[in-house]
Amino acid sequence: MTKYTYYTDGAATMINKKGKYLRGAGGWAFILLIDGSENSNSSGGCPLTTNNEMELYAIYASMKDFLLKSESGDTIEICSDSSYCIDTFTKWVKGWKRRGWKKSDNKPIKNLNIIKAVCRLMTEIDKKSCSLKFVKVKGHSSNEWNNKADDLAVNAKSVAFKSGKTVYYNGNDGLLGGKSKYV
Repeated sequence: MTKYTYYTDGAATMINKKGKYLRGAGGWAFILLIDGSENSNSSGGCPLTTNNEMELYAIYASMKDFLLKSESGDTIEICSDSSYCIDTFTKWVKGWKRRGWKKSDNKPIKNLNIIKAVCRLMTEIDKKSCSLKFVKVKGHSSNEWNNKADDLAVNAKSVAFKSGKTVYYNGNDGLLGGKSKYV
């Protein structure tokens, strides 16, 4: 039984123009530790995105990576500094599903395409008899792996800004980009 620990992060630039927030470039990243030792990393970005979209996509990419590498009975631990992401999958998603993918105030859920994609991967992980745990870590602190993931995400954001291209995990899955520049 192997333990896969993914440190995930997202970064995005948003600009306040006359009270409206304009989307900017963003980056996502993960660092993989297998049984406590650094194994690999991956990153990418999108020229028009939000921080939450990048944070969620980093989790999605880490789960895709896990499903490619793991065997039945392995464990996956996803470490994120995003309370939004951790709460999405540990507190809110069950209620949203029950209500037909609506929040308790009946408002639409932002980033629903990525959230649903992560939920599908969670089901695949469960079917593979693997265990999944989400761990909230403090961002921008003394956590070496979170800081490295942040550096990768910030660098990927810069590449996305300069190139104007979207870089997905392992091919175009269609989950990023194509949104209005206004939030």
